[in-house]
Amino acid sequence: MQSRERVHRAIHFEGPDRIPHCLPDGGENDILWLWPPRLAPRQDWTNYGDQDRMIDEWGALRYRAAGGRLGFGEVLQAPVPDIADQASYVFPNLNNPALFDEWRAALEANARLENPQYVLGVLSFHGLFERCHSLVGLDQLFIALYEQPEHVRALLDRLTEKRLECVRWYRELGCDGVMGYDDWGLQDRLMIGLPMIREFFLPHYRRTWALAHELGMDNWLHTCGYTIEALPEFAAAGLDVAQLDQQENMGLAELDAAVGGKLAFWCPVDIQRTMVTGSEEDIERYVQRMMQTLGNHRGGLISKTYPSPDDVHHEPAKIAAACAAFRKHGVYDEGAEEAP
Repeated sequence: MQSRERVHRAIHFEGPDRIPHCLPDGGENDILWLWPPRLAPRQDWTNYGDQDRMIDEWGALRYRAAGGRLGFGEVLQAPVPDIADQASYVFPNLNNPALFDEWRAALEANARLENPQYVLGVLSFHGLFERCHSLVGLDQLFIALYEQPEHVRALLDRLTEKRLECVRWYRELGCDGVMGYDDWGLQDRLMIGLPMIREFFLPHYRRTWALAHELGMDNWLHTCGYTIEALPEFAAAGLDVAQLDQQENMGLAELDAAVGGKLAFWCPVDIQRTMVTGSEEDIERYVQRMMQTLGNHRGGLISKTYPSPDDVHHEPAKIAAACAAFRKHGVYDEGAEEAP
């Protein structure tokens, strides 16, 4: 079975021969995961005592611990502290075709392969909730949802137009799927109530996901934290794949009961618990449970590991154990296994 067909079958519960893989162990993988090119920051990381700070391409002042490497840090000062000024804020030109020369080369090389991989493009305007609070500040966004809802809606409208532009552009480039990023959860609950997600954000997700489907692409969303309450809503609105780095705060069986067979999952072994505190044997047993729950619907599961393992204290031996377990137990044509 070719990689593109395998991923499509896994996502749509049509019986792949095995789970698709996106693993760092040198084995066969099925996904070409492309991140959008970034514009240069307005000010690169600079040390200020116990903090490093930078100003990103959106104009947000960000900070992290001195010498840190974790992601892009946190927003210290938002570029639009008064959301009433959002209409005059000019978005960076992230959809500029001139930025995508490396993508074109990668896509052309992939197309020449005997077994081309499924091409998954991360949207250049990849977040709605996260971009809103990065622009105006998290606390100010929470207040604005109640006191200035018209400006929140207007900002979401503007961001969604850029996302739709991006979806059209990615189809032209040749992507098979598009991916967004919005962390909706704390450890044990959603960051805002589900009714508010429905009112403000879900209509914009629905527009983006409907266009992707219309153009023949699948919809993927990274969303960390306790998101189980929102996942059925996202699935009904057109999401195909949820990328969850943590699952144990919700439970594999509970996730499966909520959206198993309706929403596919692209997941590593839980990055906060089993990958940190478990043994290599625990990791293998966890993969088996993933197969018996999320992956037990004639598909539904895609493997991965966390892309920056040092930041979350994942040991090389445990990463190797996770990869080996996914490849060993992620096969469908040998019959279902019993959960350990």
